[in-house]
Amino acid sequence: MADTQQDFIQHILSTLHSKQTAQSSPIDRYMERTYQFLDAIDWSQTWIRGLIGFHVLCFLTTICLRKRSTALSIYFFILLGMAALAQPLNNLGKTHWEKFASADYFDESGLFIVSVYALPLVFNCFITLMLILKAAAGLLVEMKRAQIRGKKGKTE
Repeated sequence: MADTQQDFIQHILSTLHSKQTAQSSPIDRYMERTYQFLDAIDWSQTWIRGLIGFHVLCFLTTICLRKRSTALSIYFFILLGMAALAQPLNNLGKTHWEKFASADYFDESGLFIVSVYALPLVFNCFITLMLILKAAAGLLVEMKRAQIRGKKGKTE
């Protein structure tokens, strides 16, 4: 009797869960799939840790170059170039994954390489671009102040 009652309760709970999943919002489904994707990756592999270190180093470089707008501009295009190499790197990874990885993460669509390689680079590019725009705005303010000072000097 207890087993049938327990089975009945489990059936009701699973039905409710399936209906809740079917009625969940697209954002909830996206978040669930994202967590599944992240759980499927073995983050303890040396090459993935090296890639994370590379992204941290790129971010620190951005922070160190924040006061040098010319160097930051050059660095911005270097980052964009590295992000553009995602597809060739995915093809190389697909061919030689046995030499450095425990699983074949490199699919035809390039979802993995875009997620762990290109997306952090593009995010870093975004930060770099914001810093470049901030420097350009600062230059505009400086130039306008110099122009106003120049006009004041001529009128006196």
